[in-house]
Amino acid sequence: MKGYWRIFARVVLPILAVASVLLAINIWSYGHLGRLDLTSARVYSISPETRRVLEQVKEPVSITWFYDLRNKSMVDAFDLLKQYQHANPLIQVQGVDPGLHPAKARQMGIQFAGSAVFEGAGRTLTVNGGMETDFTNGLIRLLNQVSQTVCFTQGHLEANPDSLKQLDDNEDHGEDENLVARIELHERHGMAMARDALLTLGYTVRTVLPAQGNNTYQGCDLVIVAGPKRPFEKQAAEELNAWLLEGGSLVLMLEPDVDHGLQNVLDSFGVAHHPAMVSDHGQHYQSDPTTPAVSDYTRHAITRNVPVTIFPSVSSFTPAEGGLHEAVSVIPLVISSAKSRLAGASDEPDRRTLMLVADRRLGDTPSAAGGNRASLVLVGDADFATNQYYPLLGNAALFMNTVNFLTHQHALIDIRPRHYHSQGVQLTNRQMQLSFLISSVMLPLLAVLLGLLLWWRRR
Repeated sequence: MKGYWRIFARVVLPILAVASVLLAINIWSYGHLGRLDLTSARVYSISPETRRVLEQVKEPVSITWFYDLRNKSMVDAFDLLKQYQHANPLIQVQGVDPGLHPAKARQMGIQFAGSAVFEGAGRTLTVNGGMETDFTNGLIRLLNQVSQTVCFTQGHLEANPDSLKQLDDNEDHGEDENLVARIELHERHGMAMARDALLTLGYTVRTVLPAQGNNTYQGCDLVIVAGPKRPFEKQAAEELNAWLLEGGSLVLMLEPDVDHGLQNVLDSFGVAHHPAMVSDHGQHYQSDPTTPAVSDYTRHAITRNVPVTIFPSVSSFTPAEGGLHEAVSVIPLVISSAKSRLAGASDEPDRRTLMLVADRRLGDTPSAAGGNRASLVLVGDADFATNQYYPLLGNAALFMNTVNFLTHQHALIDIRPRHYHSQGVQLTNRQMQLSFLISSVMLPLLAVLLGLLLWWRRR
């Protein structure tokens, strides 16, 4: 009998002790959310961008997720929302199956599973979709009660903010259409991605047709002219310039080698547009010198925390021959490298201003003292903000910072809506050269040197 007790004490008791410890750890971990995400894409973790948004939640927010308990993707989405709650205790998350609790769903205006109701800051917002970008964008919209209007001009072959988009899957999910792993496919030359980002932050977006009367821009807090390929008529150009000089804010994107018909706007600020295309042989996107890549910016709120940006087929700006208007102040924002040239020109390589912000004082009172001003951002390219290039590198951040700055929404400058899209590695020419040097020259050379060293020692 004593032998059995010895075996029990030496074998069974340690096993029971270890099992008890593991059970205690499991019970504790169940009540304290935590996980280790080892996937390369961090698909089971909330992103740093989401964490920054969560840090800005300073008052209670309630999120009710209506989901089907039998649907794995919706259950995973509920677990994702629990991470929001874990990151900020002011966020309270509740899961409801509308099939089991139809009265609760009807009370909140929900008919189908796969929707979340956000309540906070005196507002209620319904978000359809169960991806992180849906939830984070919902929080941004709830927290930032922006009520300003951004107007896009149309009628001159500008990039269309109402361009079409469709959803596609990265892989085949069989019959489960609710399994969320979808990407958005957009028309390459439209601006729907930029429009969606503006709507996410609470802006109202609409299109306007110039020269339709004296009230074309009534209600517009910001006007964007996105790469006109046909010139503005004289009346339309005068109307836009008059609205701007009454204290408006304008983003003017001018493509190279295109007659835009807006010379009067440039003359009002004393800025000259050089339509020749800029080729930057010092720093460009991949192997295309006609797509300058910029990483060093002038210090400004628009360029704050903006990574590398690329500008396909871009033109440049300089002061006009007569100089800037006396009431105008200009800050170059994006400048090419010292090895850039103008197409067809024989001058020496030099830096070119690809984007600038200009303010014109209206009246005698400086804007810093409360005086009125006209604000103009000039960009030598519209493609950087189109669907093809908007999600690449820092282009989205630059566009959104520009809009937020001109509409005086400075608190939003670091908040950028997230979009899921097909990802790829984007490299500048310098990064490509460095990758080639390391992978194709240095590493093989190192292997040869190590081989020679081993051979020499064995001799």
